[in-house]
Amino acid sequence: MLILLKATEIKERQREIEKRGNGETGKQRILSFSDSPCRSFPDSALLFLHGWATDSRVWKYQLEEFSKNHQVITIDLPGHGETDVWFEPTLKPAVEKLLQFTVHDSQFTGFIGIGWSLGGQTLLEVAAKMPGCFKGLVLIGVSPCFTAKRDFLFGQSAGVAKRMLKDMKKNFAGTMERFYPLNFTEDELLSPDARWFIELYKKPRTKPFCDSAVTSLEALLAIDLKDIIPDIKIPALIMHGEKDNVCPVDTGRYLAKNLPDARLEIFKDAGHAPFLTRPKEFNKIVKGFIETL
Repeated sequence: MLILLKATEIKERQREIEKRGNGETGKQRILSFSDSPCRSFPDSALLFLHGWATDSRVWKYQLEEFSKNHQVITIDLPGHGETDVWFEPTLKPAVEKLLQFTVHDSQFTGFIGIGWSLGGQTLLEVAAKMPGCFKGLVLIGVSPCFTAKRDFLFGQSAGVAKRMLKDMKKNFAGTMERFYPLNFTEDELLSPDARWFIELYKKPRTKPFCDSAVTSLEALLAIDLKDIIPDIKIPALIMHGEKDNVCPVDTGRYLAKNLPDARLEIFKDAGHAPFLTRPKEFNKIVKGFIETL
């Protein structure tokens, strides 16, 4: 298999995780990239792409579980890792980065893409551009259009989103401190996993990260994928929290209705990150979906 490469710094590391099922300890292969790939991957590798203003650490429960039986790849969105930046207010930076993993081999059957929020939007865009890149998609808390419009009433108020963008430019740390808890319901905020998430992203941020977060939020306000949704023919699993405050659950229902081959799983009383707050239930559903591909 041949990977389309870009001459940038490579980050790859091997992690040890505990095999909780039988008490044994062993090494599992997890490839984590802040930048471009440097090797080829087997068919049906799971490719995880996180959401806005976070990074691949949010997948802790999925990496531990799925790396037991699958090759697992995590990619940091541009500007969310260590080296690159989100260089313009469109999806282009994320799409270009993901396309570096495109495989040019007639025997390749495609990755299984698993994306959260902005990461899921990136997967949709790439799936439309390169139909053979994925054999299936898992989309968590994803909206084809983040802000509400006349022909899409399910998104966030454009006024609220623009006000957040304005606040970020004035007081980045304070605005993000208010944003991160919105990923959870009031009940979820009492859980250890929600507290872990919020504490994880409280640390001071570098200027490249802050600039990329602002630019990628500008992209979110402009993204509208509704026209490409009917062209994505591969199987898709839509997973959405019933009480998602970031991307309301009706955005997930819209995707499930308009993607040609989709099924919808709604997590009752869950917020924007059910993979973190309900990991066992989430992982079980994803495993079942993968078995059908």
